Amino acid sequence: MNRYLLLVLHIGSLVLLGFGWVLDILHIQISVHYLNIIDFTLFSEKRSIIGMMERLWKDANYWPFILIFVFGIIVPLIKSVILFYVILAKNPHPKWQHFVSAISKWAMADVFAISIFVAFLGANAMESTTATLQPGFYYFTGYVILSGIVATFCAKNAFK
Repeated sequence: MNRYLLLVLHIGSLVLLGFGWVLDILHIQISVHYLNIIDFTLFSEKRSIIGMMERLWKDANYWPFILIFVFGIIVPLIKSVILFYVILAKNPHPKWQHFVSAISKWAMADVFAISIFVAFLGANAMESTTATLQPGFYYFTGYVILSGIVATFCAKNAFK
């Protein structure tokens, strides 16, 4: 694959990642409906990944905060820097290509996106709860797919 096409795809994946971090990913709402007379919302909340991390930190839930920070923010950034090197270097050292392959397995962004989708499905299974996926989810999932494609081509040294 053409090195410049990989560069454009990689930059595109980073744009998707940025939007995925800051835009809301999930909206959960719990409503009460009784005899078509009473209808009100008990709970309604939208969260982005950054917003979720802020909430976890404020609530002293440090372990989930650390997991999301490391696997949702730090690992994708490290992977990105190394991908830039592998794409732009004339003869990248093979150890960096192997590292891209290894870090891609630990980049839990795909697992995170799937877990949001599972939460969405679980919330919709409850009668008084509705969940809607927000644009941030789609941007983040787009990053996962596009980044995986770029990492696969870079790890295999499949560009000209």
